[in-house]
Amino acid sequence: MSVHTAYWPTLSWPTMTRLWQSLLAHLEMSEEPRVWRGLDQAGNPAWNAYDPVTGQSVRLVSEAELRTWLEDLHYHEQRFAEARQADLKLLWH
Repeated sequence: MSVHTAYWPTLSWPTMTRLWQSLLAHLEMSEEPRVWRGLDQAGNPAWNAYDPVTGQSVRLVSEAELRTWLEDLHYHEQRFAEARQADLKLLWH
């Protein structure tokens, strides 16, 4: 008689939480960056973020690193919008 067993990988609670937050961030329809708090491997607070417009993300960074990433993201999007607006003006003239 043979016994069939299924193997399910075990995931720690922080890993499951991180996966769930990532899934929600990717499914959210907003164009705003999604930011959530997590814990690094040492158990220290860290930040995660995902930008649905560019698809860029950061994982387990400090608050200062998160702020820098968000500012860079904002300025990149602003420069892109200005360049696009300039291209459209050229098309109309």
